[in-house]
Formats: sequence, structure tokens, C-alpha cells
Amino acid sequence: MAVSLYSERYPAIGESHGLSAIAGSLRGAFGEAELQVALVDMVEWGEENASRLAHVVSEFQPDILAIGLQYGTFSFLQKNYANLRAAVRRPDALVVFGGPLATYLSDRLINEIAGDAVVILGEADEALPELVRAWVSGRSDWSSVAGLRYRDRVRGVDIATPRRLVDLKAVPPPSRLHLNRIAALGGEIFVETSRGCSWAACTFCLRGLTDVHGRGFEFRRKSAEAVARDLTELAARGIREVTIADEDFLGGDLGQTEEFVYQLLAMPLPQFRFDASATIHSIFSRRDTPGAAGRRKALVEALARAGLQKVFLGIESCSPTQLKRYAKGHTRNEAVAAAELLRSLGVRVEIGVILFDPLCTLDEIEDSLQFMRQHNLASVASGISSELRLQTSSHYLDVLRKYERARDVALHDPVFDPDTLMHSYRFADQEVQRLYDSVQLWNRRLHPLYYPSKSLSRFGATGALGESVQELRTATNLFRDETCDAILSAIRHARVGRDFRMPFDLDIEATARRLADAVVRALARREGPDAHPVIGRALVAARNVDALLTA
Repeated sequence: MAVSLYSERYPAIGESHGLSAIAGSLRGAFGEAELQVALVDMVEWGEENASRLAHVVSEFQPDILAIGLQYGTFSFLQKNYANLRAAVRRPDALVVFGGPLATYLSDRLINEIAGDAVVILGEADEALPELVRAWVSGRSDWSSVAGLRYRDRVRGVDIATPRRLVDLKAVPPPSRLHLNRIAALGGEIFVETSRGCSWAACTFCLRGLTDVHGRGFEFRRKSAEAVARDLTELAARGIREVTIADEDFLGGDLGQTEEFVYQLLAMPLPQFRFDASATIHSIFSRRDTPGAAGRRKALVEALARAGLQKVFLGIESCSPTQLKRYAKGHTRNEAVAAAELLRSLGVRVEIGVILFDPLCTLDEIEDSLQFMRQHNLASVASGISSELRLQTSSHYLDVLRKYERARDVALHDPVFDPDTLMHSYRFADQEVQRLYDSVQLWNRRLHPLYYPSKSLSRFGATGALGESVQELRTATNLFRDETCDAILSAIRHARVGRDFRMPFDLDIEATARRLADAVVRALARREGPDAHPVIGRALVAARNVDALLTA
């Protein structure tokens, strides 16, 4: 049995694609008679229901229990693992952990939660079938299986086997047998065409999940034929709208990218609409020759004709000094050019923004917001007031520690949150700290309202909301613009020595009420006994906006 856990901290309706990938690998390695696989994607439930999960495990009585740990699920596992393990009545059952938290917290999982479990580090497509094969055959030596961490029960020592990159050209297509319910709900379905990142240099990014060394040369593509097989199976299930799961869809060498895309588009596939994520330089680069720029534009045009409807761009900031600190590699003018090119082709744009980081200044924040507002980017920022996720082992953490040592200050908590892998921190600039404290107060209050309104309306043509999605998109975009304006107004008040809190609070309260009204209008049409819990909870938050505003 393979289970993907769910966290209510990140409410969304969408497939846990890692579950589909490992299920496909198991299908490819074993016949149905040799290995019966049950899949449980808790996203389908939309709640952290430990009792329900334990009941399902007890009903199936697996010999092998594989659990995928997404962000936000460490505490759930820590609290409920004993009951889940007890539901598997076979005492020598194989328990396996995988996913992002398993990769980064393997020591804590073994030492604090399950000393008898095996942890897969990074990609599990090859490791899990090999481990299952070894376990079924009775082998106790698993040293030939790459990317494992486990405790040798005889010697009482922890074993870690070397990791290796999965050959994407050889992995079987993902399994789609469990997607009916999520697809019926209008949930987000993912298709993977590559892994890794061809840039792999951003200081805040935590590498080592779909790569090993966190370097650009580890970026790999699947074959066009493998992607086509996956799309064909989805089409057979009535699914014609997907999100490309890649973090860097058009990354790598331009010639190789053209070869893959044009080969895929030449295949006799059903018509699909799809969203994707891309780096700025894969859309527009100031360093391109005129010929390369024309080829890059032609590639995006071909994708737009084929059904590309939205691209997420990891801009992160429109402050030149902040961009340098994040090591993004692009300029803000390149970011604008990339967004304008996509928009000119009728492709929607969403951008990532990291407004606050421990070393930022008011000047950087103001400059970034003004530039985004001027170029119509604020309204499409996934989180216009987001702060940097100071994750353990990231290069930014090294940068911050160097700053702290040089000035003999302590800005971050050395203990990180295992659910998010994040260290809490304060800001070097006290004026930034004051501004952040006010903005974050509202972010915490409005998370139950804003996060689902964003996640339910961001993907696809209609997503989980049908015809009401456009209304919610418009309201969400307005909320971002008005939040941007409120922060800029607060900075102006602070610069002249005036109290910024009162006008800022009033501005945010007013825009929050408008968003709540839009959420009620859009989501009430989907309300009912069969509605996904994310919709129900978002409606409760919107209808009780007064309670949120005074929390």
C-alpha cells in the first residue's frame, strides 16, 4: 500500500504526483499477480483524518506500507504513526518513507518515529521496486539499492547507501488508476517531462530532491514518447487539462529543448490545455543572439498554439540588489519582457515573489513593489507579500550566517520547523521588521481566505470552480494589487515619521472584505455534500470574515 499524506496548511485539490510516479514504477517492475498495490492520496479527502487512514490500512492489511511525506506532514506522522503501524498487523511488515520531508529528515524519522522503517532519499522510481524485490526475496542486505537510509537491526548502526540519478528515459509511465475522484472534482492533474533545474543557483532553493548535487547539469528530460504515452492514458480517462510538474519546463540547451518539444507536438495526441513553470531566461534572455531570440519565441508560440494557457515565472523580486542576493541570474527588465511575450500570445502569467528576506531594506521593498505595479505584475503575484522561506541547508542560510558572524548578531533560530524545514528569523533592518510584523499579522489572519482562493483559481481554464473561476481570479488579482498599494502607502507613512498602522489596517480590511464577498459568490455554486473540504472551509472563512479580521 502506498499513501501520500496531506496537510491542511496547504489546502488544494490536486494529485500528489509522486504517488502516481512510484505506482507506475511498481506496475512496471511487477505483474498484478506478483504485487497488488493499493493507492491512497489523502488530497482526495482534503483533511488530515488519521482515523480514516488507519481504518483503510487495517482493511487492506498490507505487507508493505510506503508513506509519502509532503511539506506540512511531519507532525501528523509523528502524532499518528504508532496507530498507523498498529493497523498493519503483520509485525515484520516493511515500512518505507519517501518524499521531500523523508529526504531531508531521514535521521529524525529513524531516530524519533520509526527505527524499523526504511527511508528513500530523493527519487524513488528505481529504489522502491528494487527494495521491494529484495525484501520479498528475503534478502537482508540492501546495500545495492541506491538512496536508502535504514538501521541495521543486527549491528544496530544506521546504513546510508549512495544516491544516483534516475534514468528518466527508462522509468515506466506514472499510474493513473487512482485519479478518478480527483479528476471528477476538477482537481489539478500533473504531467512530468523533466526533473531538476538547469539554473540550480538560487540561494533560497533547497536542492537535492530530484537531483543529488543540486547542480544544473543534473537537469534531465523524459523522452517525448514516454510523455505521449502518459498523455494518451489521461485522455482515455477523459482528462484533457494538465499542469506540467517540472520546475524548469523549458530549461537546458535550447536545441535539445526544441527537439523535445517539436517531437512531442508532432505526435498524434488529443488536444490538451496545460499550465507550466519556466525560468525567465527560457522565455527571454538579453544574451540571446537575434537568431536564438527568434527560435525561443517560435518555441513559445508553438506551445501556445498547442494549448499552453498559463506560465508560472519565478521572478521573486524586481529589486536589482535583492535579485543579486537571491542569485536569480535574470534582470527585472528581462522578467518584464518574458511576461509581455507570454501575454502577447494569450498566455496567462503568474509570478513568484519573495518580498521580504532577512537582509532586505525598505528601499528594496518599495522599489520592487513599485516596479511590479508599474508593469502589471503585482496582480499576478502568487503571494505579493511573501517572505523568504529560510530553509535548512540552503545557500541563503550560509549567507545569513556569514552576515551574523561579521556583525556579531543573531537573526535566525538555529532550530528549524520539521514540517516546513524553515528557520524563523528577524530582520536586520528594524523598519523592515516593523512593516513585516504588520503585514504578517494580516497574512496569518487571511490565510484561510486567500490561500484557497488562490489555489482553487490558479490552474487550468476552469479548474475546480467551473464557470465561476474567472470571477475569483479577478477578485484575487485585485486583492494583490490593493495589498501592494497598501504596503507602499505604509512605507510612505513610515518615511515621514507617521504611524503607518492605522491606514494600512483599514486598507487591508477593506480589500479582505471584497475578496470574501467574491469567494462566497464563486464557491457557493460548488457547495454541496459532495464538495471537496477545501471549498467548504474556504466558504466558512469567507462567511466569517469578521472573525478573521479580529483574530
